[in-house]
Amino acid sequence: MSAHPAAGSLRRFSIDALPREAWKNGGGWTRTVASREAEHLLNWRVSVADITAAGPFSRFDGLDRTAVMVRGAGLSLSGDAQAWRFDGPGSSAQFPGELSLRCDAPDVPTQLWNVMVQRGQAQAKLLIVEDDAVDLTPAPDVLVLVLRGRFELALPGADSLVLNAFDCLHLQGLTVMAHITPVGANSLLLVTTLS
Repeated sequence: MSAHPAAGSLRRFSIDALPREAWKNGGGWTRTVASREAEHLLNWRVSVADITAAGPFSRFDGLDRTAVMVRGAGLSLSGDAQAWRFDGPGSSAQFPGELSLRCDAPDVPTQLWNVMVQRGQAQAKLLIVEDDAVDLTPAPDVLVLVLRGRFELALPGADSLVLNAFDCLHLQGLTVMAHITPVGANSLLLVTTLS
């Protein structure tokens, strides 16, 4: 992790390089991207779940969840009265952590970007950008993940940074506007802002 005046710290990494750990229910694998605690309680957590087979999702009471497909296709997630279909990278679903959900076996091995926030204590805003530039506004924590193509980050007072597919950037303490632009066509970006 490196320090920068405009972003208290800046960490660049590949999601494939993150260590795997077992799901809460033992039914799959997850990779922690970033998390924040307040007074020994989880404030928010972002992870990447690897899904290769059918099975139940873990329950997380008191948390609101958003899932975005990073890799894969043809994944169905369902509960007693709700159902969601992930058709490819960028498709998403929002649901409360109390729901008892299970997924069908995906058509191909799949990864989901999993954002969980403590209800009433934290907020997450997710933005999916296709073939377009976006401004990153000041925030305590901003996570940028390239789902497809390449993007260039311009941060005041720093050299530009080019991110490739499945590269992730964690900006902590961002105090100025940053700008991120696609390099070439057929690009897809996921921005997660946490506060």
